[in-house]
Amino acid sequence: MSDRATGKLEGQVAIVTGGSRGIGRAVALAFAQEGARVAVAAAHDRAALREVEQEISSLQPQALAVMADVTRRAEIDRLVQQVVESWGRIDILVNNAGILRPAPLECITEAQWDEIIAVHLKGTFNCTQAVLPIMKQQRRGKIINVAAPSALRGSFGVADYAAAKGGVIAFTRNAANELKPYNIQVNCISPVADTRMTEILTAFRRQHLGEPPGQHSFVSPEAVAPVFVFFASSDSDYVTGQILEVSRP
Repeated sequence: MSDRATGKLEGQVAIVTGGSRGIGRAVALAFAQEGARVAVAAAHDRAALREVEQEISSLQPQALAVMADVTRRAEIDRLVQQVVESWGRIDILVNNAGILRPAPLECITEAQWDEIIAVHLKGTFNCTQAVLPIMKQQRRGKIINVAAPSALRGSFGVADYAAAKGGVIAFTRNAANELKPYNIQVNCISPVADTRMTEILTAFRRQHLGEPPGQHSFVSPEAVAPVFVFFASSDSDYVTGQILEVSRP
């Protein structure tokens, strides 16, 4: 654990969406270990979200858990308002909320396509746009988006998910360019981590492709978290518009 007195994020305020489990939980805890006040948000499983809030509070006395659906702008505006009212600023945004519904391309319904695009791409837009007035006024901020290797390389059963993540990559690069004058860095991490989503995908591929257990190797969410800390800290003040994959060699 980092020394709170010298934490890389000491005194900063972060929002982490999809914070109730997996990568979001690991990132929220890593930020708290580095001294940040952290608001975690999720659309489902209030009990899991409260557990993460309690874990954060054991490291950093100030924590918030807020139920918010990233596809609903009004809920995100309320989240941002609550954070600003509580702590007066927002320094870091992690757009991590995500879902996965693996299916062969011809089986993806219009409703599923719209849902996947809404959570990943519209959600990233909603949260980013909501924090911009605060970050612009501060003349500083860190926005960290989450993509996936399938966005660049393609993969079976995730055409909708890959398309959404490809949009996140394009959005990251455009936002990074547009927000440079305001000292706001926007970067993207493409993790291959052991989460509930990868468990779902592994089971799907085993069923449809006959892949044996252990075919794919994933890093733990805790192993990914330090990369988020880097992009959230002053270490990355001169890094923006970058896409970084984190996976086993």
